[in-house]
Amino acid sequence: MKLRRIMSAIAAGGLVVLAMASPVAAFAPPYLDEPTGPYVLPVDANVPKRGCTTTLSDPKNASGSTPAIQVIYAWHDGGGNNYETHVEQIAKLVDRMDLELDDSTNYDQHLKLSCRTGYDTGTYSGYARALVVPEKIEAGVIGGETTVDKITDDLGAAGYDNANRKYVVFEDFNGTATAWCTTTCAATADEWSSATQLHELIHLGADSFYVDHPKVTEAVDHLSYPDVMSNPRYDWQLDHDFNNYYDPSETTATFYTGNEAADTRKVNVAAWPYFTAPTCCDIGYSNDLLTAQERTVEADAPYATPTGFSVSGGGWIQVTPPGPTSQISAKHYDGRRSLTMSVQSHAVGVVSVTRRPAVTAGQTYRFFAKMTTATSGNVKLRLSWYNSSNTLISSSEGPAIALTGTWTEYRHSATAPAGATGVQISVVSPAGQTFAYQLDSLQLNHCNNGKTADGCRLDTWQ
Repeated sequence: MKLRRIMSAIAAGGLVVLAMASPVAAFAPPYLDEPTGPYVLPVDANVPKRGCTTTLSDPKNASGSTPAIQVIYAWHDGGGNNYETHVEQIAKLVDRMDLELDDSTNYDQHLKLSCRTGYDTGTYSGYARALVVPEKIEAGVIGGETTVDKITDDLGAAGYDNANRKYVVFEDFNGTATAWCTTTCAATADEWSSATQLHELIHLGADSFYVDHPKVTEAVDHLSYPDVMSNPRYDWQLDHDFNNYYDPSETTATFYTGNEAADTRKVNVAAWPYFTAPTCCDIGYSNDLLTAQERTVEADAPYATPTGFSVSGGGWIQVTPPGPTSQISAKHYDGRRSLTMSVQSHAVGVVSVTRRPAVTAGQTYRFFAKMTTATSGNVKLRLSWYNSSNTLISSSEGPAIALTGTWTEYRHSATAPAGATGVQISVVSPAGQTFAYQLDSLQLNHCNNGKTADGCRLDTWQ
């Protein structure tokens, strides 16, 4: 079968993977520091146990069972079998992977995990041994790096090749942090942290049908903000604003995996069958009041008038035509479309999300937007408050923003006044200007997530 190689990047002459520690003569202890951003997660003792989604008498015989993730402790003769030393810590890291998935957003979503019978899963010791299966890699390289293809080939030969299983492999030897599919699809790491393993697992969910993935899970191309967990050593959340390949609020909304106009491949990691179906709402890091179409232009083709947006005064809007990825690509930041506003000088130009999401008086809301221009111009962000009769109560505008040729995220916060039941978000361009700008990655946080200092997404974790 032809290999489907799923790596963190593809470069001429070789495969480039996550930058971890360089190979050393002797394999070092596998544990890495756990990530702490965008806020500190609880320590092992307080991390909830995920538990088993399905339990089989033979983990190699999973045909017909629900799609699930099988956790494997891999070893070879170079370092020996240290399963009993590591098994409970591996289970804790998997539990933390599940917590990171669930706490990324205010949607309840979890890993589907496969366990084996013969252990008392009512105790943590039994649960860990039911969850984590040891497997010797017969082709393991002693005194050197065991490559991922050797690992997946060995696992496949041992029977771990089920189409409805993805394998999370903790390597107790000099290996590689990456994701790879032949007949066996595995996310592997030889230095262990929950975010490293979750990052590699998401590669399987985001890229499993693609040879290349220029945007999913990695900060590459012209992106100045990471997509899904691009810095697993320090930053654990999947997607801070539901618009970079993980959108649990609308699993039918998908994201383009490439910037080129003819590239129609799309994905939404939240719809992956190895995760539970997301349900709203619980307490998580990110929450948002917009739809996929409103966050950016999901459903419309380039040059069309964007559905769900309205314009007034001096200017007109369209779905951004294809262009350079460094400037105006119609699919630049979030794998959906972007919007272009052509500002005219005769009047104030206002671009708005037409729908007015419901709000609660006295609570705080924050509006985010990414913008750029090929020339120069000034805009402001506006929150307009309406009552139950759809009558405007008041508006709050942020300071003037001098746009540049670099995609930059801007934000403005305000508290809903007495009587407010709805809010309209707008970008306003003062009169007397003639220029065009691109608008992308809108978000409207209700600042109630209980995870950050003021309840809204932290500006420092963009």
